[in-house]
Amino acid sequence: MNRNFLILCIFPILMLFSCSPDPAQKTGADEQGFSQRYVQGQLILEQRTDKKEITIAEQLQLVLETSAPENVKVDFPEYSASLGDFTPVDVKIHPARMMGSGENIRIIHAATYLLAPYLPGTYTIPKITVTYLDRNSAAESTQIITEELQIAVKSLLKQDAATVDIKDIRGPLSLPQNTFMHVLLVVIVLLLIILGVAGFLYWRKITGNKNPPEVHLRPEEIALQELEKLLAEDLLPRGEVKLFHLRISDILRHYIENRFGFKAPERTTEEFLTELTVARSQKDSLLGGHKALLADFLSHCDLVKFAKHEPTIAESEKTVLICREFIGKTRVKVSRSRGVEVSRAKKI
Repeated sequence: MNRNFLILCIFPILMLFSCSPDPAQKTGADEQGFSQRYVQGQLILEQRTDKKEITIAEQLQLVLETSAPENVKVDFPEYSASLGDFTPVDVKIHPARMMGSGENIRIIHAATYLLAPYLPGTYTIPKITVTYLDRNSAAESTQIITEELQIAVKSLLKQDAATVDIKDIRGPLSLPQNTFMHVLLVVIVLLLIILGVAGFLYWRKITGNKNPPEVHLRPEEIALQELEKLLAEDLLPRGEVKLFHLRISDILRHYIENRFGFKAPERTTEEFLTELTVARSQKDSLLGGHKALLADFLSHCDLVKFAKHEPTIAESEKTVLICREFIGKTRVKVSRSRGVEVSRAKKI
């Protein structure tokens, strides 16, 4: 009898643990905010908020964070006008970072959206679509779509609006008997304000106060600044060799896009070098003239990123020198002719 009773007690417990949640999606709400996790194959998407409810004077922080293989490009949605019932105040795309080692290397991408409400009530964050594209495959892109979130926005009033006592409008006030001095005082104040504004405008005119001209950086200046920032991070001494070559490859590819108009970040090395074999303009000819130098740089970076090649410090330093040399030979040379700034390609 006791034995049968023990079996009957254990059986419901085993049935309870056997019912596991869907591994492709996990949603929860902690004391700080909501958290959603979506898994589709090797792609992981997490959606988090810093709070479950806010007041009308506060702002909500929404974070989208993805984990994907190295060869996957991640596109977050851009919100310029509204995000559901909220209005975006700021959108920040964080730099990619690498996690894991060996076969388990993954790239973390994240975006933070700062949202503001206007009226109290229940606000809805709509479904958000994040797109993944495999750079090494011609297959269609993959999308992960989140579920809607409900955020409560509370009023700052501590009492019900229906119980607020609205006072009656006061009656009109009578003017003092002697109004001449008051009118004279008002006229004098207005004259002083007009004279002050006129004097300020005249001073601005004679001093020739002008706003400083806006400075536009050339493509090579942007690329060299990004390269110096990368070297300052000391990734090579810390053993982050793959991440270093991933970042320096992106710097040179974006320089080529800004300088020559080629969509280098969106092409593989083989596709990009093949296109350079046919020169269609003067810029193409200049870029094609350094095809060997560019091929040496990109091929070395691809070996490190995809073929598990572990270069020495000397080889990595040589990669930096090749990058500087290519930028220097293809940079825009600025000269002045008849008072007008003219840009032309440097002839090698």
